[in-house]
Amino acid sequence: MRKQQRQLITRLLRATETMVQGGLSETSRRCGNSGCICYRDPKHLHGPHLYITYREDGKSRSLYVPPEHAENARQAQRAWAEFWEIGCALSKLNREGLQKQWQQEKQARKPRAAGSTPHD
Repeated sequence: MRKQQRQLITRLLRATETMVQGGLSETSRRCGNSGCICYRDPKHLHGPHLYITYREDGKSRSLYVPPEHAENARQAQRAWAEFWEIGCALSKLNREGLQKQWQQEKQARKPRAAGSTPHD
């Protein structure tokens, strides 16, 4: 395994310790209490409230993030973004390796002309 791949895998493993798949969204809402000012005036909605948004079983889902855990959620989402970026970089290296391997195999299968010697 190449040094670059090993370094990426080390970073990938580090990201897996805290990553949470998904994005972050902030939403302001009405509470539903007809006596609350949020019900009468859209400028006074409750929030914004932070959510981790993700897809599971083909459905969009969200997880409410309590305000005291907002920074933790942001770090978990950054770790997910890093995991994705590193995974794409590893995939590129692997794809390039496959392409090189296939080209070498193709060259090895080519028939040589009689009396010729391979060039190194």
